Amino acid sequence: MAERTNGSEKNRKGPVTGVVRRLWAFSGNTCAWGDPPCSTRLVTDEGAWVGKIAHIIGAEPGSARHEAWDGQDVEQLRDFDNLMLLCGEHHDEIDSSTTRHNYPVDYLRAVKQRHEAKYRYTVDAIEAEFHDTVNSSRVRPATTMRRFFAWEDAGQDPSDEQYVLDLVNRFAGRVGGLTRMARQVLALVVHEETTDLELVMRRFSADRAELLSVVRELQKAEMVYLHDDEYDEDRGQLSLLGGALEDLHEMWDELRGFCRDEGVDLKEILVDLDFSHLD
Repeated sequence: MAERTNGSEKNRKGPVTGVVRRLWAFSGNTCAWGDPPCSTRLVTDEGAWVGKIAHIIGAEPGSARHEAWDGQDVEQLRDFDNLMLLCGEHHDEIDSSTTRHNYPVDYLRAVKQRHEAKYRYTVDAIEAEFHDTVNSSRVRPATTMRRFFAWEDAGQDPSDEQYVLDLVNRFAGRVGGLTRMARQVLALVVHEETTDLELVMRRFSADRAELLSVVRELQKAEMVYLHDDEYDEDRGQLSLLGGALEDLHEMWDELRGFCRDEGVDLKEILVDLDFSHLD
């Protein structure tokens, strides 16, 4: 059992290791509020984190519901069972000195339990989304690129190879910052070199607004560009941009050729972010 605080140190600490991930996994990427249900997404389409971690039993004296703490294990205050993910509005409402009395501990625990129960059977998929939208360290970088350099057969000296390796891993980090759907569209365009927007809409069963949002994300990242049809935006063409490649201007073609010749699925590199296939 953790020692009780003696008043010389703060009770409020960051969540226990792994707790944020569990909270996210059981959140469904929506605020846990349930009366009435709140549909606010915790990570926006642009990748911005707008959720807040709320304490059911407040950590510090004077905070909301702190009087319900038994004064024993300080670590329990920052563990999974005492935390919930809310949008900013509901986080502030349950903690405000003018409204906190409306939300007792048992009520909030029930809200948390009902919300999380809906997602406990789809944790694997939700955790994948968490890594994709929040944690770009999920990228598995290349370490040597020996396989790629052997395929390329360019006869570069070691310093040149190291330079290319560094550029590729910087590029990998930029790809890792994209949403998963953006990476899926990117992989398709790299594979096809250029493709029709209408075809992409059918391939991903996406509506026009959703796909155009993804295209704007890729254009901002300087990876894909939409050439609009003069009379019909839905019939525009998606083509590759090279701005994200720095000095690797032929990399799109080389990735396509390498994957074709070496039997590597391009999606494993660009969608699953496993650049170690180049090793």
